[in-house]
Amino acid sequence: MATFQAQIQGMTGLTISSSGTIPTEAQLNEFLQTAVTEVVDAIINARPAEVAKFSQTTNATSSIAQTGRIVSVMREHDSTDILRPCDKIPASLRGGAIDIESLNYRSKYNPAFYILDGNIHTVPQAASGNNDIVVTQVTYDTGVAYSDSSVDYFPQQYEHLIILNASIKCLDAQMATYTHTDEDAELAQAIAGSIASLKSQYNMVIPKARAAQAPQQPQRQGAR
Repeated sequence: MATFQAQIQGMTGLTISSSGTIPTEAQLNEFLQTAVTEVVDAIINARPAEVAKFSQTTNATSSIAQTGRIVSVMREHDSTDILRPCDKIPASLRGGAIDIESLNYRSKYNPAFYILDGNIHTVPQAASGNNDIVVTQVTYDTGVAYSDSSVDYFPQQYEHLIILNASIKCLDAQMATYTHTDEDAELAQAIAGSIASLKSQYNMVIPKARAAQAPQQPQRQGAR
C-alpha cells in the first residue's frame, strides 16, 4: 500500500518534501497525528458501539497511565479468570475507600478506580498474585508518520478519513501562503474548491454514522 505521503500528494496535487515545500514532511507528520485524534473522536461520538476498534487493553500490578477515553476498568480477584468491574470515584474519596469503617469502603468484591496525576488506580490497590488492574481505553497512534501506510489501533475501513483530514490541512497550509495578486487569487480559488470537495467527502461519513445511531422516536397514538 502507498505511504500516507504518496496518497496525500495524489489527492491534493501538492509536492511534499523535507524542506522548501508547504507543507514539509515534518508538518505532514503533525497533520496526520492531529487527524488521527480528530477522526477517532468523531467516529466514537458518532458510533459509540465501535469504540473497541480504537481501544487497547493493558494490565499491571500498579497504576496505568491514562492515554485516552476509558472504556472499562477491571481488577483481578486472585485469578486472571475473575475480573471485577470497577466503579469510578473521585480521587478525594480514595482515603475512605480503603478505610473499613468508612461508608466509602471498597473491598476486592466491589472495587473502584480513580484518576490521579494522569494515572488510573484501583481500590483496593492492584498487586501481584493475580490482582492486576486491567484497563481498556482508546489509544491514539501519536507516532504515525508520512512514511507509514497504516495506523495502529485503527481499523483499515476508516483510514481514508485520515487521508482526507490531513489533505484538507495540507491545502489549508498552502492557501495561507497566497497573497492578493490576481495570479494568487486564481490559485487560491482553485484550492478553495478542492478543500470544499474534500470536506464534503469527509463530512458525508460522520453525519451518516451519527444518523444511523439516532434512536427512532415512538409514534404518537391519535387522540380518542
